[in-house]
Amino acid sequence: MADLEKLSIIIDQINGYVTLIEDMKIKSPKDLDDLKFDAISMRIFSLLNKVIDLAEEVVRNENLGMPMKTRDLFEMLKNKKIISKEMEETVADLVLLRNTFAHRYDKVESAQIISFLKKINEINKFVETIRRYYKIK
Repeated sequence: MADLEKLSIIIDQINGYVTLIEDMKIKSPKDLDDLKFDAISMRIFSLLNKVIDLAEEVVRNENLGMPMKTRDLFEMLKNKKIISKEMEETVADLVLLRNTFAHRYDKVESAQIISFLKKINEINKFVETIRRYYKIK
């Protein structure tokens, strides 16, 4: 049986990070001084970690097995028909950015941040899909 309370907590955390990121109102690289660059980078990193946590929790709840890589989580959700192929590809690609933040932070560029911000609604769609699947309000 799914742990709806745990899923709800993770979803609330994701929504909180999305709000924090959107409240920064960053629209272009010129909006990113060093302080804002660091702040938004950490918020994106934290958001993506929570998206991974949500995917892991769904995989665990559905007994879908052990993923070898983070990307496998989303493929497992697609194979179970919890998310669409398009969503799997989009969210998995966004989450790959997390590895850049974690392991190659010095290589993160303003353009990557702006590109992510333009696609942040895909995270909202993923969360809403999981919310509907488990009928979480």
